[in-house]
Amino acid sequence: MGKQESSTSRRVWAAIVLVGALAAGVATAIQQVLTVRDRRRYRAPGVLVDVQGGQMHLLVSGAGADAPAVVLEAGMGSFSPNWYWVQRELPDIRTVAYDRPGLGWSEPTQRTRDARTIAQDLLQALTAAGIEPPYVLAGHSFGGLPVRAFADLYPELTAGLVLVDASHPDQWARWPVPYADRILAASQRLLGALAWFGVLRAIDASRAISHGLPTEQAAQLRAAAALPRFAAAEAAQTRAWATSRNQVNGAAPLGKLPLTVLAVTDQPVGGDLLTALQLELAELTDDARFEVVEGAGHESLVSDREHARTVAAAIRSVVQTARDAQSSRLSTPSPELSGS
Repeated sequence: MGKQESSTSRRVWAAIVLVGALAAGVATAIQQVLTVRDRRRYRAPGVLVDVQGGQMHLLVSGAGADAPAVVLEAGMGSFSPNWYWVQRELPDIRTVAYDRPGLGWSEPTQRTRDARTIAQDLLQALTAAGIEPPYVLAGHSFGGLPVRAFADLYPELTAGLVLVDASHPDQWARWPVPYADRILAASQRLLGALAWFGVLRAIDASRAISHGLPTEQAAQLRAAAALPRFAAAEAAQTRAWATSRNQVNGAAPLGKLPLTVLAVTDQPVGGDLLTALQLELAELTDDARFEVVEGAGHESLVSDREHARTVAAAIRSVVQTARDAQSSRLSTPSPELSGS
């Protein structure tokens, strides 16, 4: 290659680099402008409480004052608006949908995102918000791990569980693709980097979890999913999965704690394994009910209005069982009184 050709080649590459840098700069600027716009447009609809030096967001709904309150733990890539239809179906029961740190309107944290830490943060948030125990906890997808950790850490505060197509702690260990959790965490970190350039906003990373929700709630999910911190929080949860797995698998037996496990029929990948894992979850207590929601997929089980009614009905049933058990205990004389 001659000197003239070499010089031309360098100029071409320099031009390519310059154009790429300019495009990245413009994309970053647009992302920042739209982020500021979204922050003004979508104010926190619930309350913000201080937990571990940061603020956590809780969306409290329902006029019911009778115990237990219901706590809604969202799945991976999701937060409080995803529970909109479920909360709408439970107007007479106090429900709390919240955002884990780094998601939605909750501030990021440096604390490890394993199941027990998430459960500890949740209790602090509930206490700060004045939501008194006991609680029925409903966990969708990944949310099944922290609610099980909560029941193990605080059995005296837990009145029942609803596992909404919840993640099994051994899911990735038994998945046919080796190191699937590491691949997922790496992809989430990559998405976090791309989010600075507006890529997640452009592709609407929240489309699957928000499909079927009202326009406002879908927009809230889309705005938050476009933020770099959102993907970073998800990656932290996935990186801690092995720790969460050990914590949940090492939990004490749940005994007669009321439990409902909801599974779905529409599983595009790994359906047989995922159904088998759900059946195993239904063996966690001596008072469990297992139900397969026909026509429901993993995401639509919460975001679709009709499927959400099934979820709400399952929650209502566990709440009633917990109330009946509490009434029975209160009406049963203590041995001291009955022997006097």
